[in-house]
Amino acid sequence: MIKMNDKTKKILIVTHQYLPHTSPRTTRWKLIVDELVSMGHEVTVITGTKQVKKEKNIIYIGNRTSSNIVNQVRKRSNNLSGSSVIKKLFYKFLKKIYRIVIKIFAWPDYSMFWLLSIYRQRKKLNLDYDLMISVSLPFSSHIAAYILNKKNNKEWLMDIGDPFTLKKDAPENNKILYGLLNKYYEHKFYNLATKILFTHEDSMSAHINHFNINPEKTFIGNPISEFKEEIFSSSIKYNYKLNPIKFGYFGIFTKGVRSPKNFINHLEGIENIEFHWYVNEDSKNEITKYSNNSTSFFHSLINREEALKRMADSVHCLLSIGNLNTTQIPSKVIEYISTGKPVIHFSEIENDPVKKIAKNFNNLFILSEGTSKKDFFNELNEYYDNINSFNKEYFVQNYTANSIAKILDLI
Repeated sequence: MIKMNDKTKKILIVTHQYLPHTSPRTTRWKLIVDELVSMGHEVTVITGTKQVKKEKNIIYIGNRTSSNIVNQVRKRSNNLSGSSVIKKLFYKFLKKIYRIVIKIFAWPDYSMFWLLSIYRQRKKLNLDYDLMISVSLPFSSHIAAYILNKKNNKEWLMDIGDPFTLKKDAPENNKILYGLLNKYYEHKFYNLATKILFTHEDSMSAHINHFNINPEKTFIGNPISEFKEEIFSSSIKYNYKLNPIKFGYFGIFTKGVRSPKNFINHLEGIENIEFHWYVNEDSKNEITKYSNNSTSFFHSLINREEALKRMADSVHCLLSIGNLNTTQIPSKVIEYISTGKPVIHFSEIENDPVKKIAKNFNNLFILSEGTSKKDFFNELNEYYDNINSFNKEYFVQNYTANSIAKILDLI
């Protein structure tokens, strides 16, 4: 039984992805690590993400050479604005070859070579901890944790982001080759883990039913962000009477998981609106497949701090597009909500888990193909007139790192 409220603990966090890599999971766990440290806990992070500078509580394990090559290909292929056609085709070709090889042969996912590094160095690490927390995605983080914890056999908390075995679209590996292996290890780890944290109810229920997990082991740890007063103030000061109305989307699209197609079809052609897409090259291509609209403006992906500023002072409202399944939730929507800006979530499925979040925030609007456009824009204009009514206290209590730390105390 994990108990954190009686004394401070030595906590080991195993996560392949960590800063400076930018993703919803790295943002989430950087915030949680900082919160746990502020509470007096001693936190060590083991990661497969190469660090820019050495920090005493972060242990990088991996092959620096191969990691650099893959990262450079990814970075350059995602930042090809203004590049020649030949250069774009070259990096597109490299990216496709990499994806084909990884999808056919890699197990459990693209970070399989990191696991070899973990296995080779496991005896040299000499780790001292009371509680281990493993973070997915990718699923390899849980396998790394299993390898490291085999000798020490300490309490183990699994934090589950996106599904692994239950991921029907855009699976992490070749399910024909590895389907049974995926299920075997995921089931095994759920039996071994002391506690399991899911980000929302639908995902937790699906996993409990599929893997026959003891419900007493499971808890909900909401997607989280920070509430920044300066960002909220900037949102309030924005001139919402400006025309045209600017929608801002910050993130990427994943084939089979999240697509802009239905949203574009629903709102394209409406006068007096602009779409500002802060996306990578692949997502830009996905958008232009469905839109020839001259009111779409494309920007490169930017770091989190800069993105928050642009969210607050450059657009009228923030656009979230829902996933095509119930087991994944677009965590970006929580960061959007934290700004106090109107957040437009386009729901693709009837039982979209974001609808439950919308019950608690008056700045989160659910839009779907069946929504009256006239009613939607009337509601949006009403919120502009009451922009300072955002319930920041509720957000801080339930959707920040402190809320996760409280859950860890309780369990």
